[in-house]
Amino acid sequence: MRRLRGAGHSAYLVGGCVRDLLLHLSPKDFDVATSAHPPEVRALFRHVVEVGVAFGVLRVHQRDADETLHEIEVATFRAEAGYSDGRRPDEVRFTDAREDVLRRDFTINGLLCDPLDVDEDHAAVVDWVGGLADLRDRQLRAIGEPQERFTEDALRLLRAPRFAARFDLTLEARTEQAIHALAPTLARVSAERVREELQSMLRVPTAPRALALIARLQLGEVLWPELAQLPDGQTDASDRMTVGHREVARLRGAEVPAGHSVEQAIDLPLALALVLYPVRAAWTPDRLAERLKLARLEIRRLLTIWHIADGLPNPLPTLAVMQQTPDWIRLLRMPDADAALIVRAALLPDGGAAALRLERARVAHNTWSPELFVNGDTLRALGRRPGPQFRAALLAAEDVQLLGGNAQSALAAALATFPAT
Repeated sequence: MRRLRGAGHSAYLVGGCVRDLLLHLSPKDFDVATSAHPPEVRALFRHVVEVGVAFGVLRVHQRDADETLHEIEVATFRAEAGYSDGRRPDEVRFTDAREDVLRRDFTINGLLCDPLDVDEDHAAVVDWVGGLADLRDRQLRAIGEPQERFTEDALRLLRAPRFAARFDLTLEARTEQAIHALAPTLARVSAERVREELQSMLRVPTAPRALALIARLQLGEVLWPELAQLPDGQTDASDRMTVGHREVARLRGAEVPAGHSVEQAIDLPLALALVLYPVRAAWTPDRLAERLKLARLEIRRLLTIWHIADGLPNPLPTLAVMQQTPDWIRLLRMPDADAALIVRAALLPDGGAAALRLERARVAHNTWSPELFVNGDTLRALGRRPGPQFRAALLAAEDVQLLGGNAQSALAAALATFPAT
């Protein structure tokens, strides 16, 4: 900002970083808005990445005194007009700081900060939209006419419950009314952008309130219509997410010397496993990829969580009882078993899953995944030819071993699965 101003341009911190600083939070990044046009920004900085020159947006790479690399988004003040696709403006023109602020979404994101103008340790804040008062009053309000803001970009409909939940804000009446009226237009937003918003929303402890707001604002009918059609479906999803975040926090940082991992955070697959569990049959791999843009590994994790959760007995017995059944042991030793137990705990809060999570974490990993007495080489050495029967034989041998049998009894169990010769 000193360099921009030294070249005769105005420059401010803008958006979420200003909001976070005023709320005494640590911003995840810093954005700068300036009167400088892209060619003028490029001329002032050595390392510049062009990400949206037509919109006046560049990213400047700078290193601080500790040689840590920072990527600062630098955008030219701009005004926009016409949003025929419900996302991108048809027309962009460079303008002044005030008009740039007036095109933004919510008042709490429309504040400018001048960190080079400090009075009694407080940087100067420029507020043309009432954002300071809204932060003080804990209110989320659209800038200007709410219908216009949400018509310009329907993703703002989904950003509203995320911001309201994250910062514990009340939706201003006209803003809430506009979201209700325009909720169906959320369907116009690309699946990629919805996925990014859900990822930001569901992975944090404020997710349950965000889900409750999504239901109240009738956005759930677009996001997950099958769930919205269930009596109390969205309310129950919010409750499950509450338990999910509580369960992750309960064992986060717990000492698990045995080798079985426990979930340290809620990722998107686990969040969706919690939210969509009652309607899981409707969410095929193809639909998860198309509607939620999950990657192949994310889909596999989500479906595996559901598979394990469905395969565990109901009600859950103690670990000592479960260890008498090799199939249950094989489920519990899977990498996604802890996530599945979180789902089970959310479905039946008093069903024993929470206790089982802790017991599972303390079991020595090699107790359930020992070096096998009988493997494929063992069977081939005895003249058995590889084929479908191999798997049955190996499972039979492992069953005996998991239940405490010795190598001789494991081999006998394997051989007994083959037809007599």
